[in-house]
Amino acid sequence: MGRPRAMARTKKIRTPLAERGGFCSGQRRNRGKQPGAKGHGRKPRTRLPSEEILHDLPEDAKCCPRCGKSFDPFPGTEDSDEIHWDVRFVRRVHQRKRYLPTCPCKAVAGIVTAPRHPKLIRKGMFSCGFWVEVLLNKYLHGMPLCRIIKTLAMEKLSVSPGTLTGSLKQIGELIQPLYAAILERCRAAAHWHMDETRWMVFAELAGKVGHRWWLWVAVTADTCVYLLDPTRSSAVPKNLLGAEAKGIISADRYAAYKALGENISVAYCWTHARRDFVKVRQGYTKLRSWADGWIARIAQLYRHNNERLKFESDSDAFALADRSLRESIEQLRQTRDGELAQSDLHRAKRKVLQSMRNHWQGLTIFVDHPQIPMDNNEAERRLRSPVIGRKNYYGSGSIWSGALSAYLFTLIQTLLSNNINPKQFLLDYFDACATNGGRTPDNLDPFLPWNLSEERKNKWQYKELPP
Repeated sequence: MGRPRAMARTKKIRTPLAERGGFCSGQRRNRGKQPGAKGHGRKPRTRLPSEEILHDLPEDAKCCPRCGKSFDPFPGTEDSDEIHWDVRFVRRVHQRKRYLPTCPCKAVAGIVTAPRHPKLIRKGMFSCGFWVEVLLNKYLHGMPLCRIIKTLAMEKLSVSPGTLTGSLKQIGELIQPLYAAILERCRAAAHWHMDETRWMVFAELAGKVGHRWWLWVAVTADTCVYLLDPTRSSAVPKNLLGAEAKGIISADRYAAYKALGENISVAYCWTHARRDFVKVRQGYTKLRSWADGWIARIAQLYRHNNERLKFESDSDAFALADRSLRESIEQLRQTRDGELAQSDLHRAKRKVLQSMRNHWQGLTIFVDHPQIPMDNNEAERRLRSPVIGRKNYYGSGSIWSGALSAYLFTLIQTLLSNNINPKQFLLDYFDACATNGGRTPDNLDPFLPWNLSEERKNKWQYKELPP
């Protein structure tokens, strides 16, 4: 018999790339999302106020160019949308009507005039909306006052720096009670993210050498509190949290957090631990493979923890993921101790691993407390906005302006934490202050994010939270 023939294989016929919606060689892919992709197409902007602008043909184009016979109007219009951004200043003249009594009883002496329009700043020339824009431009968008003044000048509004700073000092007094209420709420929490960054205050202070101050931040589930202080000592976070504070702080390895007392546990940040290995990798070519191995182990911890957090704490799936996480933690500990036992261990390796062992208790708090994140990235994110401001206007020129910065950073970031539009909130809050004679409302509770009525939630909250 002859040699058996090999079984014929069925050749898989692939659909040409172009027919599958892709691009063949030589074809250029259009920029942006492609037709059919999720989220493709323009979003309808139906929530915006609309105005209609009618465009018509020129008179000489409404007839046939050959015979001259006029066109008949055709029903309907061909429409297209355009988003217009109109920034302008308006001079409002408040005219108060006057009346003269005509009766002979003389119960009212003289002329009767309509009440004055409520003002945020007594005898001030600017509206509540004006001050809202100034505050948001500086404390949310990081624009210095000198640049704000130039922007106003381009719109033909000349304002002196003294006019703005004098009124901002008064506005700080209106914001301070809100700051105090948010601080009280923050102190009542059981978990905080904390961090600090430098902040320049160009004012002389007894006992203070130089202008470097420190901007501290404490973040909870629904608050974000900033505190400006001339020192970086442990007394600052103690003051920020209060004497009665009990709970867990997510922080870096700065010594000030380690001295907060027995009622406060510090959950150290795995992102900072990872950076130690990244620095070794960048500084020692021969240790790159070793550093990559440790970076991969830390990444595995994150994967196991993220998997665990997908499930309810009382479920079997959570228990399984929790077991995997604890096994990974134990393997990492054994690997660390095994390397530290080597007598010829490279000094850079030993330094990093020794630091990990010294902070091990804080690094592993998240294992028994799943609600505690593995890192302190939340606090670092909340410092980005002030840092951008610091780069633009270098800090604060006085102690009161530094305090105002802490107040506004606190208020704006807390509002954002609760999905509240800072512009809408400040407009209504300042209107309430103006109505109250330029003073803080007698009852602040309705303005606190955690006490909002359904009406105010619908009015103030973002419909779509920006990134």
